[in-house]
Amino acid sequence: MKKFIVFFLFILIHVHGFASDDIDIPQPADLDLVEEKLLLDAVETAQAAVRNSPEDADVWGHLGHVYLIHGWEAPAVPCYRRASLLAPDAFKWFYFLGRLMKERQPEEAVKSLTRALTLNAEYAPAHLYLAAALRTLGRLDEARQHLEHAKRLQPNNPFSELWLGEIALAQQQLKLARTHLESALRLNPQQSEAHALIAQVMIALGDKQAAKQHAQAARYASQYGELSDPLWWDVLKAGVTASLYAERGRRYMSEGDYVRAVAEFAPIISDEQKDVKVWFDYGIALLHTGRYKDAVAALDRLLALLHNDADVQKEKKPDEIAYLKARVYNHLGQTYYATGRADAAILACQKAIEFSESLVRKSHGTEYFEFFANVHANLAMVYESMGQLEQAIHQYQKALELMPTKLSLHQGLAGAYWKRRLYTAAEPHYRVVTANDATNLQAVYRLGLIFLIQELYTEAASQFKKAIELDATYVRAYGGLGVAYQELGKLPEAIDAFETVLRLEPGNRNAIEMLRQLHERK
Repeated sequence: MKKFIVFFLFILIHVHGFASDDIDIPQPADLDLVEEKLLLDAVETAQAAVRNSPEDADVWGHLGHVYLIHGWEAPAVPCYRRASLLAPDAFKWFYFLGRLMKERQPEEAVKSLTRALTLNAEYAPAHLYLAAALRTLGRLDEARQHLEHAKRLQPNNPFSELWLGEIALAQQQLKLARTHLESALRLNPQQSEAHALIAQVMIALGDKQAAKQHAQAARYASQYGELSDPLWWDVLKAGVTASLYAERGRRYMSEGDYVRAVAEFAPIISDEQKDVKVWFDYGIALLHTGRYKDAVAALDRLLALLHNDADVQKEKKPDEIAYLKARVYNHLGQTYYATGRADAAILACQKAIEFSESLVRKSHGTEYFEFFANVHANLAMVYESMGQLEQAIHQYQKALELMPTKLSLHQGLAGAYWKRRLYTAAEPHYRVVTANDATNLQAVYRLGLIFLIQELYTEAASQFKKAIELDATYVRAYGGLGVAYQELGKLPEAIDAFETVLRLEPGNRNAIEMLRQLHERK
């Protein structure tokens, strides 16, 4: 009997997996070389979860995420495979498995992604990665079908057009290839692969000049527009290295969630942190959350690195350092302005301008114009808030020299002129604003007042009517309209306008007086 019990336990433990210690958990080959405690702890925690719940697909999937996001692709594969077996109706595990295998094991990737799409046919990235695997296998017609489907689901992703162009080129459909590749470049103008491919197309079509231009553009590194892949966020959240904290922080910033961005940057901020981009983004996130004192401290720390750290000096080119300094001083100016330190804000903006001027001169006035114009505009707003209108006007003028079509600069300059009662000087700028933005109520109304001052009563009445169309309760516009009609001799219309003022604002003394005078004239 005793021997039978021992044998039964042996069967339970070794055949049926009764003992959790016997679970075969894939291990990264170089795990023993890892020194980062956060990463070791993350791996141990994820593996412990698998040992404790070996039949739970989610814990296997999370272990796969931990491996994948930290560069261990090989051990991530069996994790996702196990998750897909445990949860055969879960789209995400087949998707991650297929995405991971699309290059090394394209046949298996096709099986996994095909299964995933039977569970959710509306997830565009799955179609794209399946197309990539099919292309590797030479199954181009099938790949094209999935790329077209991905394009319908996600029209703004450049990869569908890029790969459709590549397939068309491979099949010598030159005009079709050109169409797809031009569409890819409209969606992502700095995609070097698209430039390289369209250069080949242009050579084949006999357009050597266009081919040369695209070949030159192809020499620059691609700047990818990111593919919208919400599920990848689950993988990214499993990351515990400094670069992954920073990536999550920047993603939150791109979504306008600065509180979460600060929380992501905070664990990697220390005296040893020398990544200037981390310090910059951390400072901006703090600024947007209203933590002005902390934002100043972070940006000051960044300036110290840019000025004094030998490693940073070696890593960055002089122009890169100058541009970053200009941006830091610009944000410091905004921070000081927000906290009522106008004098400090002026000094910071002047420093930003000092660095920007040298960059604009070197780039022949093209690359840094918009930033430089914004710095001048920020300085103008500080001067304006202090009542130093001449200086504000000068800074707005400087900004407009750099960006003559920017409407906010025209409105800012017009507003400064208005405060100085230089109405004739304000007029052309309000005209620019209203010509390009007919819904700008302030500009429309003030242009009407300027016409009144210039005794252009018909034009004034027209502007006040436009203002009333934008806001039927705008009392001042009815008052201005009443004055314009009075000067035009349209007394009944003037009376209607001032009576409307009284309906909207009972007791308005100016309207009461104007109505008295108008009734006396009738």
